[in-house]
Amino acid sequence: MSPSILKKKQAGAAGGSIGGGSVGSTSTKSDQPRSKVDPGQSALVDERIKLRTKQSLQVLIQLKSMLEAGVPMLASLRTLIQHAESAKQERILVKITTIVEGGNDLSFALACLPRCFESYVVHLLAAGERAGALDESLGRAIELMRKQMSLRGKIVGALAYPMFLLFFTAAITTGILIWLVPKFESMLMAKPDLLPTPTKIVLASSQFLRESPAIAGGVFAAVVVALLLAFRNRKVQSIGFGMLSHLPAVGPLIHKAYLARSVTTLALTLESGVPILTGLEHAEHVSALPKLQEMWRNSRDTVRDGRPLFTAMEGADLPPALKQMMIAGETSGSLDESLRTAAHFLDRETDAALKTFTGLLGPATVCIAGLVVGFVVVALMTPILQLAKFVG
Repeated sequence: MSPSILKKKQAGAAGGSIGGGSVGSTSTKSDQPRSKVDPGQSALVDERIKLRTKQSLQVLIQLKSMLEAGVPMLASLRTLIQHAESAKQERILVKITTIVEGGNDLSFALACLPRCFESYVVHLLAAGERAGALDESLGRAIELMRKQMSLRGKIVGALAYPMFLLFFTAAITTGILIWLVPKFESMLMAKPDLLPTPTKIVLASSQFLRESPAIAGGVFAAVVVALLLAFRNRKVQSIGFGMLSHLPAVGPLIHKAYLARSVTTLALTLESGVPILTGLEHAEHVSALPKLQEMWRNSRDTVRDGRPLFTAMEGADLPPALKQMMIAGETSGSLDESLRTAAHFLDRETDAALKTFTGLLGPATVCIAGLVVGFVVVALMTPILQLAKFVG
């Protein structure tokens, strides 16, 4: 999902309200910023600079604190430049300050750095600027970023032990192939035609590692680099998560995590006064999973046709509690509050699914490691035992 580049805000009244959010089309100039920068201002967009989520969050927190203290926007930005922790952060702050000094909004300045600030942050700030509550919108953007960082940290922590175990298993297997297998090779190769297929695979792998270590290392490094580059691509990430979402234990965790993320985004955008159609568009973008994206896309079409949002969720794979909260919120005209409650509920469900996933991941990794090492040992010992039986 590539972040949208917003225009400078345009004045105008929002459309009619539905359950706590305004109905507005993404092409309506009077109730939301546009998604593209004017050709004459395209030189302001810089996609070369990239900032980590933690660094972006730090910039927003510092800016929010200074604005709440009553410091003007430009003075706050100049102060942040003086206290920048890195050259890259200083470069980004200088660019933001330059754009704001040119008469543009802060949301427009952040939109000109699409690899530093996510689109939902830009839209939340744009809504806050239109409503005259920029500091409040900054707080909501910070809250959402913190939730996503917290979930990402929990998942990374859950994967740390299995990744270490798999790496240790690969190192042991490589050592067996390089140093142990050659001790049996002369005996096993006495009658190569009688060797079972697993033994032939182990002997061939050992010979390749010993005779071409540079090629083996290069192939391994190339595969690792290719995987890292592939998973940095958003389309590849979407496909990968879509495939993982069908696996047991992993699937429910990924589905609940991205559902919670999209519901939280929708709730925060509606609370900030963003039109509901725009909020549904943001929910679609951050959901990442194709199944969830289709659900939010259908929901946007349903609301655009003037029907209640919950009617689009009737056949969707959602927790019954979430559907009931949406019905109650739209009926009472407080959809944003109901979605906020639903987001907290989904966060708890995600934590429970994460604990289940973590509990199953450790034993599963041990089984995989045992199968790999066991395959090598059995492949070596089977012909040796058969030969010993024949000799005896």
